[in-house]
Amino acid sequence: MVDLVLQRPYDNHLKYHVVVEEPLLGDVGLVIVRKAPEDHPLIKSKRVTGEATLIAFELPSDLQSAWAHAEVHVVGCKGERIEFDSSITKPMSSRLYSNLLVWPLLGLLYVFAAFASAKADKQKLKWFRYLDPVVLTAGANGKGSLTNLQILFFSAIVVGLVGYIVARTGILSDLSMTILTLLGIAGGGAALSKAADANRNRLEFQNWAWFIRKRWLPPDGMSSVNEAAWKDILTTNGEFDVYHFQSMTLSLAVGGALLTTGFTDLAAFTIPDSLLGVLGLSQVIYIAGKMVAPPTCKELNDATTELRATEREFVNAANAADPAAPPGAPPVPPPDLKEAVRRAGADKYAAYIDKAKDVQIMFKAVFGRNVPDPLIQPAFSHY
Repeated sequence: MVDLVLQRPYDNHLKYHVVVEEPLLGDVGLVIVRKAPEDHPLIKSKRVTGEATLIAFELPSDLQSAWAHAEVHVVGCKGERIEFDSSITKPMSSRLYSNLLVWPLLGLLYVFAAFASAKADKQKLKWFRYLDPVVLTAGANGKGSLTNLQILFFSAIVVGLVGYIVARTGILSDLSMTILTLLGIAGGGAALSKAADANRNRLEFQNWAWFIRKRWLPPDGMSSVNEAAWKDILTTNGEFDVYHFQSMTLSLAVGGALLTTGFTDLAAFTIPDSLLGVLGLSQVIYIAGKMVAPPTCKELNDATTELRATEREFVNAANAADPAAPPGAPPVPPPDLKEAVRRAGADKYAAYIDKAKDVQIMFKAVFGRNVPDPLIQPAFSHY
């Protein structure tokens, strides 16, 4: 169905005809004509002012070529007298040809993005696993990211619709402020989410390196062992997150509106300001939730710093001269942990183990990763 807005008041005494030529296709037959509603995108965007007439018709089935220019005439008649004849020349194409060109191409681009992500990712999953949008948009910790998924969701819809309009009309459609705002909300939410994570959920480099040396963390970080899943989109720390749910459902509603009404003119696409405001507010609440969440990672970081200091004291004591060695003998590092405990003293070992068990519990709470008891034992020589 093609919509035309005629910049003249609707007259129910006239009979409206639509004729398409170049190529000559003749009268299109059934034409639906009514007064253009005030909420029509062209009127709301002020591209059409004053009273107007909305004319809807189907393109003739004779238009079988992929792309062609056609001159469309809208003729108003009263009896046998022609009251007006308005015309416009536009490139036209078959909906079928446009769909066959645009959507498979968008699919190929998505597959290429998945293949590129598979090459760069540390997990080295099978490349087809990255066709899952949650895996493709996983965060720095390897888990699913709602904000990254929103960017992919809206970007894919907008790119697909822009390509479809270009294929149908030969015109690169402008984007409305509503669409720009949507993309800005999604992009801004992702940037602020990363900033919040970097601020509150990061370890000092020395502590991160210590965890790797102790084999609590893999060398490539948690992103190499965490596999993104759809449950990550609606949960936080293993619990259902209502802010995630609100943001996701609103995004689906707006994306559905885009797919429903955006096939003709993205420059005129609008949604109610209240809905746009709620979507932006949900992102603000989501980021605020991250900012006010308990600083578990910071607590882990501080506790790990203390644990490393306690381990240093134990190692220094264990590597000092052995009291049982002959006088004047050079210090010799302890051959095993048992000997290190004997040299350093059981009190220093107990002080380390008590703190290490606390950090072990905190590490599991923050990273969701069990640390076996053998890995919490202290070093017994200098690194």
